[in-house]
Amino acid sequence: MAKNKSQNQERKGGYNNAYIFAAILLFVVVLSNMLQTSYLYGNNQRIMRQTSNTMNCINQINANLQTVNLEVTSLMGNVGVPAEHAAKIGPLFEAINAQINRFESFENMPDNARRRFKYAKTYLNSYNSQLKEVQSLYQQIQAEYQNPGPQTAENIKKIGGQIQAKYTQDVTPMQVSAQQMLLACIEIVNADVQQKQGKLKTAFATVEIVMASVLILGELSIWLIARYAAKVRRELEEREKNLQEVGARLKSTRQKASDLAVTNVLTGMKNRYALDNDVAERLESDRFNIAVFDMDNFRIINDTYGYDFGDEYLAAVSEKLKAEFGDVAEIYNITGNEFCFIFNRDITESQAMNLVQNIQAVMSSPYTVLNLSVQLTVSGAMYHYLPGDCLNVNSLLVKLDTTMRNAKMNGGNMINTVVNM
Repeated sequence: MAKNKSQNQERKGGYNNAYIFAAILLFVVVLSNMLQTSYLYGNNQRIMRQTSNTMNCINQINANLQTVNLEVTSLMGNVGVPAEHAAKIGPLFEAINAQINRFESFENMPDNARRRFKYAKTYLNSYNSQLKEVQSLYQQIQAEYQNPGPQTAENIKKIGGQIQAKYTQDVTPMQVSAQQMLLACIEIVNADVQQKQGKLKTAFATVEIVMASVLILGELSIWLIARYAAKVRRELEEREKNLQEVGARLKSTRQKASDLAVTNVLTGMKNRYALDNDVAERLESDRFNIAVFDMDNFRIINDTYGYDFGDEYLAAVSEKLKAEFGDVAEIYNITGNEFCFIFNRDITESQAMNLVQNIQAVMSSPYTVLNLSVQLTVSGAMYHYLPGDCLNVNSLLVKLDTTMRNAKMNGGNMINTVVNM
């Protein structure tokens, strides 16, 4: 009996220790979850405050920019008193600059948002500079009115033409570009906030599930602790499986991101970075035929029909080039409307010259875009590269672009050959 009593005491002590362990575990887990919940809540409040401040800042910039645009439109349309409209523009840009400084002081902003905002700031500064030039021209008109002479009418007409040209070619593009960059910044910030809030919601849900599970387990007997341990093991195995699946998806996403880094999204061709990767190691020991092409006066397309039309036109040209010459050359869309061709190793120099003429003919042929027929001439440069001609890809492209620029300066619509000195 003494032995049984001793065994019972040991069991009782074991049960007591188990309950004490359960109580301590419950206290520690609940406390840690409370702290984590408090942290997540505070983090969520911080995100909301930062988002509110960011949106308020950008919205104020947009509001002031809209007011500037209204004053400029009134100034250009001779609505009201031009001097009054001109006087309002300066203070508005001071308010815009104040908000720009405020935005740049914000921390934890997405890198993409900062880059877009930096572009917007550049466009806004250019916009302000162009407006100052327009205001200066208006002051010249006022001076002509105040001191009329034999050439006053002619001078006013000439200056008015300069104002209209500057407004169309310089002021309006800067204003539109600034607004586009600000809108892009807003979209990036919204997307970043949604992503962070999604993570917070997941974290909150996880915390609530864990707290509920621990509270239930704290009310159960010790034998449930063992069952719960088994359950935790199964959950860990499931999480490990999920982590492996997430890892596989992450690897796939990284590969896609890597592909995008060396691909022009509009044309689907390799870009300037891909050209660096493909050609850099060949410069010292390889010889090859390379050519670049650029459409003459392509800016007319964007100015006349808009950037969307210009994108469609480039996409149509790109598809034709890939279909016609994809088997004989590696094609790169290195900048906007500039294309680079590296011909296959089995293509001789004379064959490459014939292909260059064919490429020029294809690029300068008429294309129908959105029911409109468009045709531009094309200039280019051909280079029979020999080992060691250039130290890097940049110097190679400089030679080609310089040669092509000379062709454009001589009227365009021609192919020049790079000559090594």
